[in-house]
Amino acid sequence: MIRRFILFGLLALAGCAGPGATTAPKVAVSKPQMPVAPETETGCLAAGGNWGPVGLLGTEACTMTSPTGGKQCMDSSECAGECWSSEPPGSKAGGYCQPTNMPFGCHASVVGGVVQPALCAD
Repeated sequence: MIRRFILFGLLALAGCAGPGATTAPKVAVSKPQMPVAPETETGCLAAGGNWGPVGLLGTEACTMTSPTGGKQCMDSSECAGECWSSEPPGSKAGGYCQPTNMPFGCHASVVGGVVQPALCAD
């Protein structure tokens, strides 16, 4: 009776893993970060940014190059900013990572390889 119980228990445990199963730990991949733009012209220029008017209001601000700017992407999780595409909404397409920290203009984001409707930022 005890042998039957032990044998049943071992078979049950062996079946849990399944053939070829591994227990490799999942590695979290962090999203690249956009550089923090300095709020003064001197700080901006020292950080390698460009100081000047941005947006429709022409507010003076620091434009910084994105560390992933221009890289091909299938989702914004691959970019420091957003993944943008010029393809029509609903298309299955890739795009390119936002080139700078400035979001101004109309851009269609790519989410999971699908182009979303464009949103505009003034």
